[in-house]
Amino acid sequence: MTRPDTVILCGGAGARLGGIDKPLQALAGRPLFERVLERIAAHAGEIIVSANRNAADYAAYGLRVIDDGRHAGRGPLAGIAAGLAAATTDDVLFVPGDAPLLPDDLAIRLDDARRRSGAGIAHVDDGHGPQPLCCLLPRALLGDLERYLDGGGSTPREWQAGHGAVAARFAEWPRWCWSINTPEEWQNAELRLADNLTITE
Repeated sequence: MTRPDTVILCGGAGARLGGIDKPLQALAGRPLFERVLERIAAHAGEIIVSANRNAADYAAYGLRVIDDGRHAGRGPLAGIAAGLAAATTDDVLFVPGDAPLLPDDLAIRLDDARRRSGAGIAHVDDGHGPQPLCCLLPRALLGDLERYLDGGGSTPREWQAGHGAVAARFAEWPRWCWSINTPEEWQNAELRLADNLTITE
């Protein structure tokens, strides 16, 4: 597949971790954002950061930084809409900015799932349930997503389900790799990364 433009979603408020900007925090000695960037850089077209604060810190990595624009405050779907508007490739990969260890073949497996099913959208299923912010979707869906947001919608799973989204299963990839939302999850990820663990539970 053609390398898709990739949007790293860094617009969350980090409410469950005291309001910190999670991707910029050090995790096992390195900013979490650098770990996300490292895992996707070789497989992405342009990398775009969707962030609503600390834009200069993200721009320091030499990346284009956007914000949620007119849908600010509507959650991660606002970042996805902004990312679709900023991207130029036909398909766009989205990954959360708080995912400490993403698979190297993420985009390929998401694309394979779409091709097998004929669906337009593919998202990750980590073996426990969907990870809808880790997804591959066509840029052509921007208008539909904007209408959904304008109509009051804000739920990634609901919007994706409306397009028959298919799940790509990554059950062998531990749940802690996909996002960090609590102090306990942060500590767990830090211990595993410090011990050079990868995909072991």
